[in-house]
Amino acid sequence: MTATPPPHLSPSSMGTFRQCPLKWKYNKIDKIPDPSGKEALMGNFVHDVLEELYGLPPEERSQAQAQSLAREVWDRGNWERRVKPLVPDAEEYRMFRWKAWWCIENLWKIENPEDIEPDGLEFELNGEVSGVRLKGFIDRFTMSEDGGVVISDYKTGKVPRKEYVDDRFLQLRIYGTLVDTLSIGRTTSLELLYLKDGVKFEVPFSEEVLINTSVYVRDVKDDIDKACATGDFPAQKSVLCGWCSYKGICPLWVN
Repeated sequence: MTATPPPHLSPSSMGTFRQCPLKWKYNKIDKIPDPSGKEALMGNFVHDVLEELYGLPPEERSQAQAQSLAREVWDRGNWERRVKPLVPDAEEYRMFRWKAWWCIENLWKIENPEDIEPDGLEFELNGEVSGVRLKGFIDRFTMSEDGGVVISDYKTGKVPRKEYVDDRFLQLRIYGTLVDTLSIGRTTSLELLYLKDGVKFEVPFSEEVLINTSVYVRDVKDDIDKACATGDFPAQKSVLCGWCSYKGICPLWVN
C-alpha cells in the first residue's frame, strides 16, 4: 500500500527513519501516537526552564532565580498532572523533581549563564536543504559580530560512550546546514550540553560538514519517497526496541 510522504521532515524524524522505517511509518503515516516517557518529559521541563532563564537579563541568571523559575514553570505547566501517571510512586515522583533540578543546577558546571548572549532561544528553522523541506527548533544559538553562529543543544540523558559522541551531533549538523542555507549566519561551532553530568562536547562546523550533511538529507528523503511509493517499511530490531512505544504491534515482537 502506497503512502503520501509528509510535507516536511525534521532532523529527529529522519533519524527515526534510519533507525527503523516501520516505526517512522507508524508515527508519520499511520499517525499512531507515540506517548512521551518520563525521560522525555523531564527533558521538556528542563528545556522550558532554561528557555525562561536565558530570556532574563544576564545579571538575573542566578541559581536562586532558576529555582524560582523551576517552581513557576512546574505549576504553570501543570507538570504534576503530566508526570504523576508515569511516576505514581511518591518516592519516584520526588526523585523525578530532584533529577530535573540537578540537570538545571549542573548548567553552572558547564558555563556561566551570565556570560551567554543568546540571539535565539527555541528558534524555529523552516527551509530547504538539497530540495528537501525541513522544520525544527534550535534550543539556543549565539552569533558573533562577524556573523559566526554557535548552536547549542541541551541533553538531559546520560553522556554517550566516546565512540558514539560524534553520532549525537547529526541533528545539530542539519540545523547548522539550515542556518547557513537560510543565510541566518555562518555556522562555526556545535555544542552538546549534557546537563545530567555537567559535560559539554563541542565540534567545529565546516564546509565539508555542510556538504556531507546536505547529501545525507537528500539520501534520507529519497529513501522515504521510495518507501512511500512501494509501501515497504521494514522493521529493524535493535537495542532501542526496548524503549519503542510500538513494540506491542511490531511484527518482529508480536507472535
